Amino acid sequence: MTRVHQLTGAAGTATLDAAYAEYYASIAQADESRDGTVRHRLRPEVGDGTIEVTPLRSGFHIVRYDVAFAGGHQVGFTFPGDHFELEHCVDGRMHISEANTGAGDLHARSVSLSPRCATEGVVAHGDGERYRAVSITGTWSRLESYLGGLGAGALPAIGPENVARERYLGRSAVLRPVAGPLEEIFLHRRSSPGRLLFMESRLVAALAALVDGLTVTAPPADARDLALDDHEVAALRRVPELLWRERHAPPTLADLARASSMSVRRLTTGFRALYGASVTEYHRRRCLDRAAALLVETDWPVARIGHEVGYASASNFGYAFRRDRGTTPARFRRTHS
Repeated sequence: MTRVHQLTGAAGTATLDAAYAEYYASIAQADESRDGTVRHRLRPEVGDGTIEVTPLRSGFHIVRYDVAFAGGHQVGFTFPGDHFELEHCVDGRMHISEANTGAGDLHARSVSLSPRCATEGVVAHGDGERYRAVSITGTWSRLESYLGGLGAGALPAIGPENVARERYLGRSAVLRPVAGPLEEIFLHRRSSPGRLLFMESRLVAALAALVDGLTVTAPPADARDLALDDHEVAALRRVPELLWRERHAPPTLADLARASSMSVRRLTTGFRALYGASVTEYHRRRCLDRAAALLVETDWPVARIGHEVGYASASNFGYAFRRDRGTTPARFRRTHS
């Protein structure tokens, strides 16, 4: 039976710090770097990968996950209402089950925002499933003070309970812009004097996107009025994986609609309502995000990486990457490696 590890307390308190210390000690070996970052390497019997924790001078912590647990993994949590966490799933999935919010999976490209109330539940990872993500943790009161110091003014309200629930489970399109700066943190692997400054700058960018997202009072009418049945949501959730599997010869929208037992119009509007982007844009972003990770994590030639993520030629890949990231693949690799 999978053990459920327990985390209880408020961020920044001795109680929660001790709970985290006990948790990490039970699953990993720790290495600390000069800038205060602690890299927890999973023990072989627990799984493969690392959980990297970086404390920032602003009072927040950056946590970067790149893990695959053997036999599955569950972590229970009980946090007070002041607990703040903003998490972006770069790749893989994690199941969230919360007493008041409900249950669901945090998928790749999703952003999760903790509700501004006490929470209690369990997060679970499947057997051997790789989960890559980055999160910002702290307190809501610290966040308000930090934003006030930057001249950002009062933090917008989270909204009704149903809105907070959708955001917590990563189902809200308005938070998708937060993914960009958080993903830059995930990809940044250099140990340099400017590393903490870089992370603080991306923290500010992520919080700016969060403030903008929370300022949105209502989704577009077509997304608000579109009611998707459970079987339609399940079919739409399979579309990204189908596109990725067939990335060297992508299916058309008509092909995807037939595979999903939906009309093309229902597929396109439903996908946008669920993911906050068109089918094509979502797939393009996923391919380029994967390419960025491969540029940092491997020494593969650029042409090989372009082919791996579905581009027929190195020139097409280079043009698409430069248009998306504002730099060439080679320069991106030098900057982030």
